[in-house]
Amino acid sequence: MSCSSGPTGHVPKILDAFQLHAEGTLPTLTPIKLRGMVPVDPSREEFFRVVIEQRKRLAERTDLTTVEGKRLDGALKVLANATSYGIYAEMHRKESDRLVTVQCQAIDPDGYTCRVAHPDQPGEYCFPPLASLITAAARLMLALLERAVSSRGGTFAMEDTDSMAIVATRAGGVVPCPGGARRTKDGREGVTALTWAQVDGIARQFGSLNPYDRSAVGNSILKIEHDNFEPDSKSKRRQLWCLAISAKRYALFLRDKDGAPVLLRSEQNNEKDRWSEHGLGHLLNPLNPEDDDRDWIGEVWLNMIRRALGRSSKTVRFGNMLAVGQLTISSPPLWCPFARVNQRKRYRNQVKPFNFLITAHVRAFGHPFGMLPQHFQLIAPYTLDSRRWLSMPWLDRYSTKTFGITTTGDAGDRVTARVSTYAEVIADYEYHPELKCADAGGRVCERQTIGLLYRRHVTIDAIQSIGKESNSLEEVEAGVEHDAANVYTEYRDPRRSDWLRKTLPAVKAAKLAVLLKACQGKLSRRALIDIRAERSTPTHGINGSWRQSFNSSLRNATFAQALFVKQIGVTEE
Repeated sequence: MSCSSGPTGHVPKILDAFQLHAEGTLPTLTPIKLRGMVPVDPSREEFFRVVIEQRKRLAERTDLTTVEGKRLDGALKVLANATSYGIYAEMHRKESDRLVTVQCQAIDPDGYTCRVAHPDQPGEYCFPPLASLITAAARLMLALLERAVSSRGGTFAMEDTDSMAIVATRAGGVVPCPGGARRTKDGREGVTALTWAQVDGIARQFGSLNPYDRSAVGNSILKIEHDNFEPDSKSKRRQLWCLAISAKRYALFLRDKDGAPVLLRSEQNNEKDRWSEHGLGHLLNPLNPEDDDRDWIGEVWLNMIRRALGRSSKTVRFGNMLAVGQLTISSPPLWCPFARVNQRKRYRNQVKPFNFLITAHVRAFGHPFGMLPQHFQLIAPYTLDSRRWLSMPWLDRYSTKTFGITTTGDAGDRVTARVSTYAEVIADYEYHPELKCADAGGRVCERQTIGLLYRRHVTIDAIQSIGKESNSLEEVEAGVEHDAANVYTEYRDPRRSDWLRKTLPAVKAAKLAVLLKACQGKLSRRALIDIRAERSTPTHGINGSWRQSFNSSLRNATFAQALFVKQIGVTEE
């Protein structure tokens, strides 16, 4: 089990603050019936409050069939998420390699202009300040929950956007966990598990923040999930277990009378089984690529849980099969590589926008000779005939070159890429490091790190303005997308360049003689004087040769970093 420590206790220093005030009511607001069944008058009622309350009341309605109830539940859920947050953060990334000039507004009072490819275009209702406040409020709720747990001496196994798995048992006490500060009766490292009663008390504490009708939503906005209770019971508690690998990779399970794990399946409508598909969900069903069933992921999780508990596990039936994922042609860069494939084909047989593609995962060191890993991705027209996958040609989306694939050997060659099997993908998945955390000794998490995790300390090096990247985060996490430039657009503010923030202050602080020696003749004394006076900026003539007199640890340092090191030396003298 991977656990996490609570808040650090450090109070952040607030540099700036603002408030948003709503004024007036739009005259065009009119009453409406959502799906013809849920009446709401936005001119008199809180729209989102009504949506949430009516969704919670669906179980009480007798005028809906089971199918229609599920549909309405899903529609209200999507409506609440999309219109209470999504539309205010709506950005469309325009895929184009042509540089365009854009006007930007970042954290400074004055905006700036820059030239970028792939600019983001705001949606009709896009309003980032409001979107960021909604996200910040959700994070604040999690911070309050963390504080409530840690103040009682507890911790948690995992937390997500709107939930937390608190380590708790019926009677509480110390439970084993490597890296924990407590000790079990037999001397093992451990953490404090709260009692179920303490968790209930935390839930009640959050009742004061409940803005909804309590007859519909309940007393508290912090709900104890139904999974914690026996089926068909709202009061008989049962012990849950959790295996957490990293962020968004976790599974909840039960244990039978012999201690063997049993996967926890949802018994509620429109809810998923209690294991994460993140990082595996993009892969096709290896048992039947034409079937959307995800039970194979549950089989993977059960094996991982059994190994974590020191029990025997089964060899997955599909381990030696080629791991193939599914992509949608949602942008020109994914469609353009098929220009030659589409030639001389009738339109109905061509690879078209919004068609599906398949993609294969390249193993480490498995790229064909001469191909850059960060600019290499194998894609092919969508086919579910797995017998063809290893023999058909695959395209590199970046170079549009054609390659063969293999699942044997350790590396690729000039015309072949070594790709992953399901067993290899699962092994990487099971030992995925949580790089945002550190172990009890402060060391960055590695593949074999287990136990209580702590948040890593962060030092802000630079403030960068980027476009929306969330549409591709899962592809990056899954290893489908390798190049950051394909995920988000960076809007460089010339006022926040490394030259102005780092190098120029160091140049001004250093002695002129030190600068002349560091530059090794690449810049004259007069040139350095002009630079220090901000009358000019060096744009060429400085390469790696001037650094060669530095020791080996500085050979890859930037000009600014080298000057800082020199300045430290001058100060010490």
